[in-house]
Amino acid sequence: MEDSELILGKREIQKQQVRERILDEALILFSERGFEKTTVTDIVGKCEIARGTFYNYFPDMNSLFDALINQLNQRIIEAIQQTRNQTDNLYDYLYGTFKSYFDLIGSEQMIQFHIVNQAYIRQSSYQSDLIKVIVKNLNRDLKSDFTIKAFNEKYEFFTTQLYVGRKPTRIVFSDPYH
Repeated sequence: MEDSELILGKREIQKQQVRERILDEALILFSERGFEKTTVTDIVGKCEIARGTFYNYFPDMNSLFDALINQLNQRIIEAIQQTRNQTDNLYDYLYGTFKSYFDLIGSEQMIQFHIVNQAYIRQSSYQSDLIKVIVKNLNRDLKSDFTIKAFNEKYEFFTTQLYVGRKPTRIVFSDPYH
């Protein structure tokens, strides 16, 4: 038996597995059909669970979608943290951060998911505390690198807009050393 099984117990593991299955099948269905055209009936059918079981985990489809977005954002946070631990300069950190992000969202399924569900992703992401954590941590990491004294509010605004997905109104890039 694994340590996690000893800590959680069989019932808790089963609950986690059912929740994960619901999220996995929802991602597939949302990618194929879109949020608007996917129903609870579709999801419970794919998961082979009772309708009531779905509602034990998620009160409605919006909550399921938000949980899915949070799960995806958590994967991004983990990838960024791993990049932070593996890099020792700003260039490698920024490159690794963006590469990790694009690796996670660049699969055919994730591209399709984003295309079909853009409006719902934006709505869910803007409300997500995890997006705020990603931006806050990235800005903290950039500010803590003393080799770039020019990171200031202008660039912080840019990274905030970049990660949250809103188009910046105006950004002027200049070489801070000349």
